[in-house]
Amino acid sequence: MKKALSFFFIVFLFIKIFYANGIGNLNNRVSKGIEDFFIGKYNINISIVKFDNYSGLSNLAAQKYYQLLVSRLESNKKINFIDLMINFDKNKGEFNLTRRNELNYLIYIKMIKNKNKIGVGTVIFSKSIDKIVYIKYFEDIINNEEKDILNIRNYGFKESVFFKLIELDSEINLFDIKTVRDLKGEDRYFFLYPEKIDIYKLEGNNLKKILSIKLKWKRPFYPTLEPEGRLLVFYFKNILYLAAGNNFSPVSKFFMFNENKWEELTDLDFVPFRFVELNGNYYIAGANYEYGMNYFNGKIVLAPFYSGNINYEYKLEKGVPLFYSIDFSTIEHRLNSAHIIDKNYNFRFYSADFTEQSVEKEKRGSSLCSMSNKWLVISDYSKLNDKLFFYKIESGAKSLIYETNVNGEVVFISSGFWKKADGFWVFVKKMKRYINEFKLQFWSKNNE
Repeated sequence: MKKALSFFFIVFLFIKIFYANGIGNLNNRVSKGIEDFFIGKYNINISIVKFDNYSGLSNLAAQKYYQLLVSRLESNKKINFIDLMINFDKNKGEFNLTRRNELNYLIYIKMIKNKNKIGVGTVIFSKSIDKIVYIKYFEDIINNEEKDILNIRNYGFKESVFFKLIELDSEINLFDIKTVRDLKGEDRYFFLYPEKIDIYKLEGNNLKKILSIKLKWKRPFYPTLEPEGRLLVFYFKNILYLAAGNNFSPVSKFFMFNENKWEELTDLDFVPFRFVELNGNYYIAGANYEYGMNYFNGKIVLAPFYSGNINYEYKLEKGVPLFYSIDFSTIEHRLNSAHIIDKNYNFRFYSADFTEQSVEKEKRGSSLCSMSNKWLVISDYSKLNDKLFFYKIESGAKSLIYETNVNGEVVFISSGFWKKADGFWVFVKKMKRYINEFKLQFWSKNNE
């Protein structure tokens, strides 16, 4: 217990120092300088396209400073700041410069060390007149105590930090995304829409569509204010299976990949979430939406699965409160715990035998997702500017280790991978000039 209290004391001290002292003051001066330069300029897109750290601070500290600066610029409604950073390593930021043509101004940030001070230089380049239009340098004292906290390595900060690896423009009606590596070692990306599943492969940094599966839903069709759906992709005995369900049709679709084509096997009478093993038996775990609603009816369904066949005769049901979101943490498919956001936006934590372990009184958002038996992410309870809360859930424990702001409303979260990085897909709705924009983000840890 003392160890846990010490950890949270360090976290509190880190946050307090980071936001209140030298680094926080420096960020305020740098961001205000940038904001003041753009006063009177309208309908412009700006972004940081180069970020170098020669300050002596760790990669983590520099990345935290970058996130602090970006958060300030993104919150300024008078400018349109686009975050293009995809990675930060070896004291340099890596940026998605394929979107450079969208920008009106390019920003270069450089952090340096000057005795006991940290300095930040800012250069703004105008594309329209093809020259540098702004150069400013600010510095502030970083005392040894603050510097030690910023560079701390022994309390799990580096291994706990998640960051946005990529952000893609998306269609309005994306329901879910799943990723899988096929038996040839090639990555496949499955996108669920109301009437189709699009399958992509990765070529360089771009997704190329290779197949589209049309979905023919059965009646009755339920009217919905917010159409939703879920997608499940899994291997069993080297055979790939695919299932998709939604809140406007009473059935879900179930497919098997056979002889290089997708074969529809049957309809499911519930919406699938995970393929799990429980007590040596295999199940497709899911639930049913309340007809036409965006919440589920309070029953977890476990349908026995045998090589492509669903055994409804021995289907299990576990009663839980009405809920918006559910996910199951597993170890090689073996069920370890269940996580629920109920209809009152409370987080509920269940053991593998579906015994409720805890209920969080602080309200959270309506989306959550787990990754293996390591991480759980939950969205904030908001409609405009959400947060993501990252929990460590190994060994049945659950502890909040990181949180970050999201510019927009989180619609859904799904675990997966991008290239070699494991993490979470986050689908975000943003309000921009009275029009909704939809972004698909991928959040990953910097050491996984």
